[in-house]
Amino acid sequence: MNSILRLGDYNVPGYSLNVTGNMDIRTSDASGETSSTDEVDKGTKGKTLTVALNILFSREADLRGLIRVAEAKDNGSRRIYTIANATANAAGIRQVRFAERVTWQEQEGLRAWAVSFTLREYLSNPERVELREEKTATVAQTSDGTATEPERPAETAAPVEEAITGLERLLKKVDGWLA
Repeated sequence: MNSILRLGDYNVPGYSLNVTGNMDIRTSDASGETSSTDEVDKGTKGKTLTVALNILFSREADLRGLIRVAEAKDNGSRRIYTIANATANAAGIRQVRFAERVTWQEQEGLRAWAVSFTLREYLSNPERVELREEKTATVAQTSDGTATEPERPAETAAPVEEAITGLERLLKKVDGWLA
């Protein structure tokens, strides 16, 4: 159990905080119709964090504040937060944004809301590596010198008809009758 979750300058309220990490590694079967176990790597997708916690009914403003943070946008896109949390730090997650859904459900016995939400990593390490590789791969090639005209191919002579033997002439006639 982590005791703190900070998103930017916002401390996530509540108690019984539980943060679970998830990393999706995409592959596809490359064996075709054989019994091989070969796979094609389709990349490592951004990590996600599933957060679960409780907020007391008496702390209604805390729930309202969390929902506002989840709804926040910058220039029309979901706001990106710098995250401070032991589980996130252990996985190398630096920045996140709210994803999928935020839920809160009444827990009468606890007199609290059970709150859960998903945070998706923004600009993951594999994504940063891909961006760097794309930048270095686009190199224009130039050459100093003059352009040359392609040579025209030599004209070909008319096809030469080969002499046919008597047997070939006979077979040609038989072939013509059968056709």
